[in-house]
Amino acid sequence: MMLPEDFYEWHEQPRQGDIVLSGLSRIIAQDRYSPPQWESLDAHFVQIDNAWNGDRPLGIAAGIGLAMVLTHDCQLDKEWNHRVRELERAGMVRERAEAEATADVTLDRTLIVSPLVDPSELRGGRGNLLAGRVIGYLPVPAHPDQLIDECVVDLNYQSTVDRLDVVKVAAISEAARKQLRYALIQLDALRTADLGFELEAVVGRTIEDIEIPARDPITVRIRLDDGQVIQLLQQPSTPDQETGRSGEFFSAEGGS
Repeated sequence: MMLPEDFYEWHEQPRQGDIVLSGLSRIIAQDRYSPPQWESLDAHFVQIDNAWNGDRPLGIAAGIGLAMVLTHDCQLDKEWNHRVRELERAGMVRERAEAEATADVTLDRTLIVSPLVDPSELRGGRGNLLAGRVIGYLPVPAHPDQLIDECVVDLNYQSTVDRLDVVKVAAISEAARKQLRYALIQLDALRTADLGFELEAVVGRTIEDIEIPARDPITVRIRLDDGQVIQLLQQPSTPDQETGRSGEFFSAEGGS
């Protein structure tokens, strides 16, 4: 796990990896089962009768908790940037175009977040979870100002929320964001056993070795039997252009 001074880095701009106080919800079965790590998040239960064509109700568990923003930087301001360019093409100066786009509260409203949970409530062993050895979890060190306890981000629980209904608590460094992106790729792609066989079928060669460089773990290098090396995944980069919405992106400012 990274040291707190390497993991946390405050910035006003919204970024992937921001830690926010947010509502969280998930669809549940009729027995209202909650895994131990989600019990504190499942504070409220809502039942929608006759949702399944009259056969049975639809259940929802919801609550409030700390969560990490999974949405990539490019997506956070996608509609905002499109609107700014549209206004500029219409003859508006950049500063005014940014102000008008910022005033439009309908742009980029949704975020995908995952909750911060106590590793002691999870199977897999606290040590392995905090060391980042368990797929689906990102270790988070305790915040220097005691805003956040030592925990893990549970990437298996992903909730779509409205950005105007969350409060930013803390922000993380670029190095920590790289770890988040790698954890997401591990969860969604690299754990797939059939990936290598599909690649072999596409390129018509046999895979000799797969390397994940320690200094750049978001990149996977695949060496084929004829000596060729394929770089399968590129590191998603942070956009050079900073958002113009900073403190107005979330419902309120906070954290450090």
